[in-house]
Amino acid sequence: MKSGFGISELDNLLGGGLDKCTVNLIVGRNGIGKTILASQWAAQGAKNGEKVVYLSTTLVPKSCETYLSRFHFMEDIYEKIHWKFQEIESKSFIPLTKEKIDQTIREEFGIGFDEVDRFVFDSASSLEKALGDPVLYRRALRYLADMCYENDVTAIFIEEAPYYGEWSEARHIAECIILLDLLRVPTGYARALRILKKYRTDHPLDYIPFEITENGIELKEGRYVRVNYEFKFELDK
Repeated sequence: MKSGFGISELDNLLGGGLDKCTVNLIVGRNGIGKTILASQWAAQGAKNGEKVVYLSTTLVPKSCETYLSRFHFMEDIYEKIHWKFQEIESKSFIPLTKEKIDQTIREEFGIGFDEVDRFVFDSASSLEKALGDPVLYRRALRYLADMCYENDVTAIFIEEAPYYGEWSEARHIAECIILLDLLRVPTGYARALRILKKYRTDHPLDYIPFEITENGIELKEGRYVRVNYEFKFELDK
């Protein structure tokens, strides 16, 4: 069973879409299109009659509706998605136990995972900043992932890609990772995405160009292939 984005080219590259009842990651720089891509996936679920919950930690209701409802994929769909707008505070998760997270998600965020088909956490980076400790963040992500698996929820976590340093621990728990990036090309810069990981699917390794249009994210023809490599192949002497 697959949980598609409604973007035919991307779903094909993913072997039909995300695997149902899995935890997945969309990562990229600020403003690259992560929220748009995740909301397309959410909208597709709502069109299929699934219960979709979208937790936003950065947008406010009015700006979210004004921003996302202008895309064609949200026509007659926006109100069918269960939008939750919540600032993340560390005190809501301390002491950090699975029971405490479940209580916070239910009581403060108004989300019961036992009633959800698709879940978007936009963005998990807010939780990382609130906890301020990579070990605690890894534990919190694991608890959230366990809750999704136990309740057969298909989830997308969104993270901001760091300009320097290592990515967070979310990359280890995700079954699929989609990276959105801005590439330097001969003509300037271009948006492109890359499927870094996708279990059970022979996915492409190159960057696929995309544009943000009134239809949302649209993949373009072709691939961006790296020209300069760090290693050079030589035959044994």
